[in-house]
Formats: sequence, C-alpha cells, structure tokens
Amino acid sequence: MTARRSSRAQETIENVRNALPKRVWLYIGLICILSSISIQFIAPFFQLLLTNSLICLNPLVNDNIKKIYDCIGTPNLNQQKSSLFKKTNSLQKITYFAEPFPVEPWVNDEDEEFADTSDLRLSVIPRRPISPIPDPFTEAEAIAALQLAKKSRERGNNRKAEVIIEHAFALAPHHPDVLTEYGIFMETVRNNVIEAEGLYKKALNLNPSHSEALIRRAKTLPLVEEIDNNMFREIRKKREIFLKIPRWNSGLKRAMRESYFQHIYHTVALEGNTFTLGQTRSILESKLAVAGKSIIEHNEILGMDAALRFLNQTLAHVGSITIEDILAIHKRVLGFVDPIAAGYLRTTQVFVGSFVPTAPEFVRQELDELIEWLNDEETLRIDPVELAALTHYKLVYIHPFIDGNGRTARLLMNFILMQAGFPPVIIPVEERGKYYITLKSANDGDLRPFIRFIAKMTDDSLQSFISSASICDPKDCPENGKIGGTDSTTSKIIETD
Repeated sequence: MTARRSSRAQETIENVRNALPKRVWLYIGLICILSSISIQFIAPFFQLLLTNSLICLNPLVNDNIKKIYDCIGTPNLNQQKSSLFKKTNSLQKITYFAEPFPVEPWVNDEDEEFADTSDLRLSVIPRRPISPIPDPFTEAEAIAALQLAKKSRERGNNRKAEVIIEHAFALAPHHPDVLTEYGIFMETVRNNVIEAEGLYKKALNLNPSHSEALIRRAKTLPLVEEIDNNMFREIRKKREIFLKIPRWNSGLKRAMRESYFQHIYHTVALEGNTFTLGQTRSILESKLAVAGKSIIEHNEILGMDAALRFLNQTLAHVGSITIEDILAIHKRVLGFVDPIAAGYLRTTQVFVGSFVPTAPEFVRQELDELIEWLNDEETLRIDPVELAALTHYKLVYIHPFIDGNGRTARLLMNFILMQAGFPPVIIPVEERGKYYITLKSANDGDLRPFIRFIAKMTDDSLQSFISSASICDPKDCPENGKIGGTDSTTSKIIETD
C-alpha cells in the first residue's frame, strides 16, 4: 500500500514537471530564495520598528518591560544620558564622583571672577511670612526678663545677662525687642557680629520699622558682608590648589574612592538610614544583602549609587538645566525604593514638621520658575558655592516629590559644585542638627546661615582632599598643598602612584 502511494506521488510530480516549462521553475526557485532572505533579514527590522514604536516609545510601558525588549535609545536606570547639559568643549573645570571602578580623571581650572551678588541672593528666594501667635502671659514674662537682662548688661554683669536673655529668647523667639537685645549682647559681649546681624535681621523681618534694630544692622551688615566675601575668596583659592593636584596622585585617588562610599553613607543616614559606613561599603562592593536590615534601606543605598554614577555620565555636558534633568536624578534616587513615584512630581500635599511646602497644584509652576532662574545670566554670575546652596534650598522649599527631596537637592547641589571644579561635598550625619537648623533659618527669611554652612562643608571637603594628597601633617602645614606657588609644601605632593 505504501509503495503504491509513493508511486502515485512520483507520477504526480513528473506530470507537474512536464506541464510547466523549466523557466517557470527557475522563477519559482528565485522567488523562494528572495522570500527566505526577506524573512531572515527584513522581517526582524520591521519587528524592531514595531517594538520600538509600541513599547519603547510608549510612556505607559514600565521600564522593566522595556529592558526585556532591549529598547534602543530608551532611557533606563543605568544607561540614560540626560540633556542636563549640552555638549561643549569647555571641560576645564569639571570634577567627578570618584567611582570605586574606574577612577575618573581630574583636570585643571582657569581663573574666574564672580560678581558681588549679596543683594541678588536675597531677592531670588521665595519667602513665607512669619506669623507667630504669641502667648500674652509668656510674652509678658519675656519682656520682664528682657529688661532685667538689659540692666545686667549695662552694669557689666555679662554672665547674668546671658542667662536671662537666653531665657527671654526661649520664651519669645519671635519678639523683635528680644531679638534685638540678644543681638546687642552677641555683638558687644561675645563679639559675634555674624550672629548679631542675623538676630537684627530677624527682628526687622517681624518689625521693619524697629529703630534699634535698624541702627544696629546698618553698622554690622558691612562687616558681615566683608567676612562672607573673604570666606568665598578663600574657598576659591583652595579650589585652585585642589585642581592643580595631579590626577594620578595616589593619596587623592584613595581619598576620592573612600569619599564615594562616605557620600552615600552620610546622605542616606541624614534621612534616617541605619546602615553603618562599613555595611554601606559592603553592599556596594559585594552586592550582598546585610542581615537584619530592611529592603528599603538596602534600596536607598542602591538608589544613591545609581544616582552618583548617573551624575558622572552627565558631567561632561554643559548648558541649560531642565525639569527633566531633575526628574532623571530623582528617578535614580527613588527608583529602587518606590519605582512608581520615582521621577514623578507629587500630586498630594505633604508636611515637613511645622513647614508646609508648596501645594501640589503649584509644584510644576514653581519648578519652572526655579529652572528659569537657574539658567538666567544674572544667576550664573553668583559664586558657585552660593549658587549651589541657593539651589539646594529652593528645591527643598518647593518639595516637588513625595519622597527623596533632600537627597535629590544634595545631588543637584553637588552637580553645580562639580561643574565649577569643586570636589563632591559631604554633609556628615554628625552635622544633621546644624543642617536642619540653618534650613529652618532660611524658611524664616535669612538664607545666609545655610549658605555659610554649605560653604563650610565645601571648605572642609577641599581641605580634606588637599591634605590627602600631601605627606605633610595638616597640623604642621595649615596652608597644606600650595601647588604651583613658592611655598615649600609644593614638593611634598606625592608624585608616585
């Protein structure tokens, strides 16, 4: 039976061959070959095009799904390159977060001059009016203590005056008379003109026509401005020293590698993360979980690691900052903790202690104003350290995200500093109290304490890296690292790797 069927099939084939000319068979073979080529080479192209249009470019599709399809040109947590800065050939003053592997190069800087922006720094920050509700009985006690403190100060009993005025200040911290008297004590007894001028300013914020505060501030303000300007000049001098350190200096390379771990540790610790520095380093180096720690705390560290690496990828780009760039930073900060909220503006009201951030319906508008201010020519004339501090505060003030605002603000601050040639600045968890106190002072209308705090942290970072590159003990060499000058410490920079 099988042989008979096979014979019939062969007869059918022979009949077809005899019925069709050989030329037709040639055409059929050619069509088959072309069809095979089309299926193997052209079809994948159309499949890729279809995938790219329906999945890769669709904002509704989750990033994890896009990774599965290996989307071309689609941003992800590790590869997206921000439009944060347009490419330019001006790379003379860019520094980096020194990733453990590899170590990024360091380059020199050119001399710069910055405009006096003491007035501009106060005019660009939004303020909410201070409206304390005084307790009449407490206020009466504070006024009585104020009068007693004033008499004690005039009689020369400074110790008694200090105790009483501090008591009055604790009772009524928003009373202009108490603030003014406390300022007089700080100015005349403690010789602290910076603190005194700040107290006069707070008094004038509450009562702009306070005569004593007006007179006192008119005298102390020029002194404070000169102190601040000298502080910024000294920081710029240290930056020049820092940028002249050879990039292959072994001490600097070790310090930068260690700084990478410390930056992640301190940044997440400021937000309450309980990882130690050693545990932070362990999870980043080994990628293994630490026993007894929550998944959220692990993911906070991984998010900061991704954010720092992302900043390194974008540091070679300069130009206009956009909202999308800030969202890209936040996406990495919160991407492992809350992927749904990461990279998106909040749509609900949040509260930070007694501080009430911007209402959600105005977040986008205030962010637009922040971006416009950041890219304004007048703003670019501000000293980089001051600009970084102002940007940090303005972003925290708006509080555009449901979580991760502080971490994003500190990264944006470091981004601005590193673009100007400064090393990454760490705010130690030990300085958490002062960090939040100066932020509160900014909320009350005086940004200068916060600017000075960031300047101090910048100076500490500069001095730390300069000292790490020298074999000279910082105690013996207070001006450690005068590279390129006539100082004897020039020869003490390590020149072997």
